[in-house]
Amino acid sequence: MKQIDGLIYAEIAERQTQPDPNRDDILSLLMLAQDENGEALTPSELRDELMTLLVAGHETTATALSWALYWLYTDDRVRQNLLAELDALGTPDDPGALFKLPYLNAVCCETLRIYPVAMLTFPRIVKSPVEVMGHSLEPGMAVLGSIYLTHHQPDIYSDGDRFYPERFLERQYSSFEFLPFGGGSRRCIGMAFAQFEMKVVLSQILSQVELTLVDTPAPLKPIRRGLVSGIPPVTMVSKGRRDLSLQEN
Repeated sequence: MKQIDGLIYAEIAERQTQPDPNRDDILSLLMLAQDENGEALTPSELRDELMTLLVAGHETTATALSWALYWLYTDDRVRQNLLAELDALGTPDDPGALFKLPYLNAVCCETLRIYPVAMLTFPRIVKSPVEVMGHSLEPGMAVLGSIYLTHHQPDIYSDGDRFYPERFLERQYSSFEFLPFGGGSRRCIGMAFAQFEMKVVLSQILSQVELTLVDTPAPLKPIRRGLVSGIPPVTMVSKGRRDLSLQEN
């Protein structure tokens, strides 16, 4: 941690002494950000945000991508619908066009809904007495929101155990109904990056490789690991190529 912190703080210090207005990387954007009082982030706060992106963003996105591939290859209808959308788009030079594809977005959202990687929000500590839905909360109590239970509320998501991306085309859910990255001012800083990463990776895999499940296990259930969930072991193999540009491994 000392070595990592040393590298990060050295980079922050260099940016502060040699600012470059033409840079648009995440650190530069964070250094330009200001709070409601016009204050910039401190070096310690910048370090924390960068560590969040580096450490908290790799396993969670990989887990979400694994679930997406599992669902796509257990539901031919969904996979064919997504392939048709990708084929119609071709290979545009503008990645922004990929980010805006409605069915690809729906597939990613439904993946994050049905088995959200973060099953709970981080705890909030009650500061003053408050009543929520008939429950009296006293100062000092810790309150956690259940993302998983919210995503399976029958009055919000009918047939919530079914993988059905079309629900995100038929309705726009509020930030209190769909919250895989949490909500409010402390929503995950990596949300936009994670969503973009999912869309790029899924589009590349589906457009260039044909996969198949080695077996057809019973419907998989997530494995809980503290505040996050994972996917049980499942094996997929390539059975052909749609594009020979992939390197042989």
